[in-house]
Amino acid sequence: MKKFTSFFKYCSDNQFVIEGIFKNHKIRFTQPWGMNDPLEFNPTLIFRSIHDPYQDYELNGSLLPSIELFYRVQLIESQINSYGILSLTKQPLSFDMWSKYANGHKGFLLELKPKFADHLCMQSKTGNKYTVKKVRYVKNYFLDIEKLSDVDGNLFASKLREEIFYKKAYRWKYENEYRLVRPFSDLPFYAPLANRSHRDDSVYLFDFSLECVKSVVFGACMSIKNKRQIAKECTKYNIELYQSYIIRNQRDDLESFGSVDIVSIKDFQLIDDLYVIKPYALVRDKPRMKLSDSLKINQIEELPYYQGNEEIVNTLYMELNPLKKSVDR
Repeated sequence: MKKFTSFFKYCSDNQFVIEGIFKNHKIRFTQPWGMNDPLEFNPTLIFRSIHDPYQDYELNGSLLPSIELFYRVQLIESQINSYGILSLTKQPLSFDMWSKYANGHKGFLLELKPKFADHLCMQSKTGNKYTVKKVRYVKNYFLDIEKLSDVDGNLFASKLREEIFYKKAYRWKYENEYRLVRPFSDLPFYAPLANRSHRDDSVYLFDFSLECVKSVVFGACMSIKNKRQIAKECTKYNIELYQSYIIRNQRDDLESFGSVDIVSIKDFQLIDDLYVIKPYALVRDKPRMKLSDSLKINQIEELPYYQGNEEIVNTLYMELNPLKKSVDR
């Protein structure tokens, strides 16, 4: 797979997302509970000096939590509830991520500028800059509570957050994820939960300037309506536009069954040429999309499939050239 230096953000085709980014200039920082893996932020807790941390207790008919559950709720849940995550990657050509995070290739991909994190909209309310950090993928997903505590058993909050926000199960390694994590307290209207151990189900949107965006890649199955909507806003900021397409492969394995490539709209004569391409035409057997790859013909009868399909082919040609009143002969 090609190596990229930019950070990319996969986005769905939901109108809430499209309008949020391109019209309202807002982007979501997702709470830990909102991530797609229910085991993430839910590592195994190790207590080296406790014989049975999973032992539940009962007092006068009331069930009380085990040591493990008490620590998990009071220390971990309460530490992560007030932070949001902007998940990024350096893998823009991942077939699986286009499927998962861009709603089956119907969404789009943001390419962020190299120093996007320096923009004012990404800074804390006091003007501090946040660092985009690479996620560490581990085969043993656990937290050693005692190694994260001082001699009196008090947990180091900053050390815990570093461990839990930037560590993930090895099965997700192919995503090559990077994260910008920031507290919701950067938002002027934010009010923390009274009981911090409960999960916050609100959606938190931060200001997002399109000056942070270098390019937008349309999904292979994205609707014409959404392409037009996004392209209209991008032209105001000189944001480059690309079209992704899918390359078939007969082999059914992670490395080769379905891959993705992209092509600049500059390879199309007019942006309207991009809009008339049907989704099925963006699923191909070979990585060829440029107009320069096309074989020029002088008349429609030269098409090898014209004879016997005249009506269908003439109609298709008219759809691709709506300004023509008749087929050139």
